[in-house]
Amino acid sequence: MIAQDQKSTPKKTVQTEVRPDVPLPSAASSDEVAPRIALMTPYTGGNLGDAAIQDAMIANLRLRMPGSQFLGITLNCVNFLEKHGGEAFPLLATPTRLTHAQRTSSNKFTGTVPLATEDDRTSWKGWRNGIRRMLRAVPGVVPFLRRVLARMATIQSEIRHSYEGYRVLRSQDLLVVSGGGQLDEEWGGAWRLPFAMCKWVLLSRMAGVPCAVVSVGAGKITSTASRRLFSVALRLCCYRSYRETKTRAIAARLLPRATSDPVVPDLAFGLQESELPSPDGDIRRMAHGRPVIAISPIAYGKPGNWPTPDSALHDRYVQQMAQLLSLLSRQGYYLVVVCSSLGDDEEVIPGMLGRLDDEMKLGLESRIHFPPIKAWKEVIAVLRDVDYLVASRLHGTILGFVSQTPVVAISFDPKVDWVMEDLQQTDCLLQIRHFTAEQVVSAVDRMKIRRDAIVKEIVSYRQSILSATAQQYDSLARLALAHHQSHN
Repeated sequence: MIAQDQKSTPKKTVQTEVRPDVPLPSAASSDEVAPRIALMTPYTGGNLGDAAIQDAMIANLRLRMPGSQFLGITLNCVNFLEKHGGEAFPLLATPTRLTHAQRTSSNKFTGTVPLATEDDRTSWKGWRNGIRRMLRAVPGVVPFLRRVLARMATIQSEIRHSYEGYRVLRSQDLLVVSGGGQLDEEWGGAWRLPFAMCKWVLLSRMAGVPCAVVSVGAGKITSTASRRLFSVALRLCCYRSYRETKTRAIAARLLPRATSDPVVPDLAFGLQESELPSPDGDIRRMAHGRPVIAISPIAYGKPGNWPTPDSALHDRYVQQMAQLLSLLSRQGYYLVVVCSSLGDDEEVIPGMLGRLDDEMKLGLESRIHFPPIKAWKEVIAVLRDVDYLVASRLHGTILGFVSQTPVVAISFDPKVDWVMEDLQQTDCLLQIRHFTAEQVVSAVDRMKIRRDAIVKEIVSYRQSILSATAQQYDSLARLALAHHQSHN
């Protein structure tokens, strides 16, 4: 889907200096067209942390620029339209094959030509079959030609996608690359998401639209191609910030001047309090006075769900999580299983339940609750109704902290370690490769002793980052409004 009302005149790039001491330009009045912001993210809709980030961005920018319009440049346009409204455009070029009907209609001609005779058809068929036999007789030729044709189709699709993306960006006032592990090559390699990020930043530059990389995190960046693509993208942005100091250090190896860029924590921490749901109390009623602990699993290493499958590690994780359910239940906890990434993590649950011992399986409905989850707000509502959380995903952990719920994190990636360090919760940090169920129980016991102090630490952390978060949204609003006012 392509954004509408695209402007026909090219725009001149506005290199706006972001200064926090300068007041915001006035927003558009009710009779003017509001600023238009494009949000670029590799988001399919299943990861509820990514959804929370997009909602936080939209809510905070609309607070500063009422009536702002948002375009999602994403992996799932339909999901963006349903969950966040506005308009959407595909993040990646997706080559499509013409159907037989399309090929027929696109090759129509006018006029007349002599009809082919039977001899003509037989002669052509013989020549075609002869060429095929000749090519197949040479080892490697047919696979090579197939690769060449596939590459040509990819290039054609990229050119078409880039041209249409350029036209879309000309109608925008700001391109925002926000949240999540944007600096990461793990999901598809250098020529998927790193290339897409670099391409969109380049297109925004060509379209004369300022681009901002906002509170991004870093993951796997090992190939030379990825490093160069990310380096170009960061260099061309007029505003950059990072989720943690560790990410900024990684970015500085790609772009030395990044050392002076700000660090602003994950945008999910900046969710407006008015956007957070209250607990409905249903889980407490089902617990009948028992302490409640939420378990949020991850499909890490699961073949078919993870880009780098590791069956042995995944099986070990599922076995330990099943044992954890049994141990916590025997200690009198009421269990709630909640997933922060739909589709993938939900597939872990049957494996966990299948490994429960016979005693645990008896009366399972009175021991474990599986609340229906479709949105991040439902995760928050559940987590606000429990005492503790055991999480493995980054945003499962972050949404726990947003809910002011003490968290035991079973880390699968350094980014989980980093957020636990920032909140000074490393006493409750375990590693996915060698944790045991008994260690998780011990960590929960430690949390129980100082639960009130932990909640105060979480509240204090969120309060401490509010100023930096607000300044960042002010900076983005300045960029969008300055560009909007200079072109209207």
